[in-house]
Amino acid sequence: MSLRGQQYVPEVTTKIFGLKALKRYPELLPIVFCVSVPVIGGLIYIGYGLATKSDVRINKSGKTPDWENVEYGKNQKLLHFNQEYRSIPELEKLRKEIGSYKY
Repeated sequence: MSLRGQQYVPEVTTKIFGLKALKRYPELLPIVFCVSVPVIGGLIYIGYGLATKSDVRINKSGKTPDWENVEYGKNQKLLHFNQEYRSIPELEKLRKEIGSYKY
C-alpha cells in the first residue's frame, strides 16, 4: 500500500490473463479448456453452416436464392440414417413447366 500525501493509490499487482498465469496457476487449465473448446467448436459449426447450407443467404445480390438451386437427389443434412432420395416425376415435370422463380 502506498500513500501519496493523503490519497490512497492501490498498487497494480494483477496482470492480464495469459500463458504466465496458466503456468503459475495450473488449476485454471481445465476451466480454460472447458470454455475454449465449445467456443471454437461453435465458431467452426457457424462457418460450416454459412459455407454449405442452402437456406443461409449471405449475398442477396445474386439472381436466384440458393435454395432454388438445390438438386433433389442431393443430401443436404449433416447426418442422415437410412434415407433414400428418389426422383418424383410429377415434380420434375412441374418444375420444367413453371421454370425458375425470379426476384
